[in-house]
Amino acid sequence: MSNNSNPLSASTPWDVVAVGYAETTSQTLMQYAEVAVAESNLKPGATILDVACGPGALALKLAVKASRVHAIDFSESMLEVFRSNLKRSGTKNIDIQHGDAQLLPYADAMFDATFSMFGLMFFPERHKGFAEIYRTLKSGGTIAVTSWAPVDDSPAMQLRFGALRVMKPELPEQQRSIATLENPDVFRKEMLDAGFRKVKINRVTKAFPVQSIPEFWDTMVKGSAPIQMLKKNMGETVWLGKEKLALEYLQTRLQKIPTSLTSDAWLGTAIK
Repeated sequence: MSNNSNPLSASTPWDVVAVGYAETTSQTLMQYAEVAVAESNLKPGATILDVACGPGALALKLAVKASRVHAIDFSESMLEVFRSNLKRSGTKNIDIQHGDAQLLPYADAMFDATFSMFGLMFFPERHKGFAEIYRTLKSGGTIAVTSWAPVDDSPAMQLRFGALRVMKPELPEQQRSIATLENPDVFRKEMLDAGFRKVKINRVTKAFPVQSIPEFWDTMVKGSAPIQMLKKNMGETVWLGKEKLALEYLQTRLQKIPTSLTSDAWLGTAIK
């Protein structure tokens, strides 16, 4: 169940990408978060936890109807962006915590609902993440967690990883991972093992518009932690040459513009 070999289990890539992620990816992922919120049937005045909250787009949305929203993330840079957004919004009922969501700093049975949008899937020890959410939920409280489906189910993901491999050919091709949350059977088992009941794992497909290849690439670069780390490690001169290869790759595969690309995710919901 350990995920220590995944570089995205560390905070550094998320610190590097924080500003661009807030501008691009975080907004895109709200399409999936809206489905998760709808499935959770939240009651007005609920106390909610957002695990791996990133720059806070979901927490800000939840705060409109919640009594209190607590949000935690291990990336201080993400939380700096969140604090800036929070200040601009004038929202007063959100508490932000920097910390490890595998050891939540909250009391037992504190929350009516918990969300983790594309965060828990990266935890080095997911069972601790699920166990801590279970511990801090009230009896009858709800959990909603999202994870990406396999890359070969998602044209948008295929293009992103294809561009990465053009830039860095030594990267292995993406393979289905039967031991992670991209496997719905593993997803269901880990939630059941944590003690949750009425577990449901449903596929969510969302489409994203592509108006031009340069715009699509710019959005990927700004919002992708793996691409930002690659750029940082290459240096500007090498990066510019590699970026040209990536754009040529995209041009061969996106010959009809504008278009749209889909990405599939799993949404796991359950009750304590």
